Amino acid sequence: MITYGWNAWRSGMAVALLATSASSLAAPPTPSLREAGRVQVPDLIELSGLAPSQRVAGRWWGHNDSGGGAWLYAFDERGQEQGRVLATVGAFDWEDMASYRQQGVALLAVADTGDNFSARNRLSVQVFEEPPAELPAQLTPVRTIEFRFEDGPRDCEGLAADPAQDRFLLVDKARHPVGLYALPMHPPPGIAVARRIASLPSLFPGAGPPAEALGASRYRGTPTALDLSPDGLRLLLLTYTHLLELRREPDQSWADAARAGTLGALKLPRTPLLEAAAYDADGRGALVSGERANAPIRRWNGRFDPRPAR
Repeated sequence: MITYGWNAWRSGMAVALLATSASSLAAPPTPSLREAGRVQVPDLIELSGLAPSQRVAGRWWGHNDSGGGAWLYAFDERGQEQGRVLATVGAFDWEDMASYRQQGVALLAVADTGDNFSARNRLSVQVFEEPPAELPAQLTPVRTIEFRFEDGPRDCEGLAADPAQDRFLLVDKARHPVGLYALPMHPPPGIAVARRIASLPSLFPGAGPPAEALGASRYRGTPTALDLSPDGLRLLLLTYTHLLELRREPDQSWADAARAGTLGALKLPRTPLLEAAAYDADGRGALVSGERANAPIRRWNGRFDPRPAR
């Protein structure tokens, strides 16, 4: 009797442990955001655009906000500089960038779309072939797309590339609801038009703070960076307080996803001027940083706690 009882207890414990182990394996990893390094590029003090290299593993590209010149800086995830290139174009107010491949060519696109006072009737996206591994290199645009928003001037600090649909995606800032726009990558001659394709759900989870600076509510929950996952099914959005992700099904439009989907949200550590975020080249995680000297570079592991989009 005693031997039988012991064996039964031991068998039961083994089954319980196996069940616990299986349950642990099935549970999704916990969302995490860790500091990977700090921007150690002396002249990159207002990191506004960020994109992974499509040619060199582990390399990232970044640029300053307005006033920083037409420089693109290469660095690794820890923030250590790998080189820089000067583009042969003007840079009135660069705000974001995207990297992508099209017809086997690695490309970088930079959005000259900053417009704090919503007064610019003509904006541009400049497209470059990504420089080779050895830097410095000459950087001349493959093409410049001049465009306007179909519903009038607006500030824009987010650009994403959607090569499968031959279009760029852009978001406006300081507008509620936030508009998502599509711009052709190869428009006909003349001024192209970015057309609104979706209104995004609230990008500020929860209630507003009990007190905030005058005018701050205008920018609360508006995006300062945008990126699209390589499979084209996830939109990454950065605000001053949160990292967010909107998902769609393969046969679903972004408008339908915004109305019926779920929006992942991750509260970010309090950091001034969070304005740079991009997926890894494989889309499994992302880096987040901002506009300050020696800014922290944080790595997100690709996991969110989903919440309803509406």
